[in-house]
Amino acid sequence: MPAAAARAYLVRVAVPLRREAASLERALVAAGAEVERDGAVLTVVWPASEADELERWEEYTFTELVFFLRAWAGTDPRRRIDVLEERLL
Repeated sequence: MPAAAARAYLVRVAVPLRREAASLERALVAAGAEVERDGAVLTVVWPASEADELERWEEYTFTELVFFLRAWAGTDPRRRIDVLEERLL
């Protein structure tokens, strides 16, 4: 879907440990995101998909990314994700 490819979401997150940040980086890249990592801080550009309900993006509804991050973090405190920045691109 061409409209999805034109939209993306930028999120900058911090995780407690560099090892976990590297793990999250690998998982995000495998899922199709562009990622830059500086220690335990990741800057992620997440491309839109049909699951993200593009018509609702102005309301900050990023279904697929939120689901992905929650699934990755689970209940492990070493995988706590602190959102530092988030915005549409």
